[in-house]
Amino acid sequence: MQPANVIFPDVELWATTFLRAALAARPESFSNAYVSNAVPQSRRDRMVIVRRDGGPRVTVATEAARLGVRVWGKTEKDVTDLTRLVRALLTNAADGNPVCRVEDLSGPSAVPDESGQPLRFFTLELTVRGIPLPADLEP
Repeated sequence: MQPANVIFPDVELWATTFLRAALAARPESFSNAYVSNAVPQSRRDRMVIVRRDGGPRVTVATEAARLGVRVWGKTEKDVTDLTRLVRALLTNAADGNPVCRVEDLSGPSAVPDESGQPLRFFTLELTVRGIPLPADLEP
């Protein structure tokens, strides 16, 4: 029997939604961080930008979604603290719905930014579970 077609979640949308809620729930003062998949026209003091960088299908029902995460802060300490928190939140996000596993591919690195604002970059790979393709989307 051929397995049913599967559709995978929008991992950028999942990650940004997850991070907004997780940062808002924390006692640290990072709830005002701008979280998105693109840098806004008007830069913010604190930004977390998540970009999907591909990743293969692993099984019939799972794929490995690679994420590049850029974090800006007001100062070196600010960006370091926010990056550490964002990394910890994402690394511990595997609950099976839809993220089954998180692998740290490269830890935070300082990256020069043309704005002069402190910036860090790290990458993760999330194994995510798909859902059966709805009948109205079947080919």
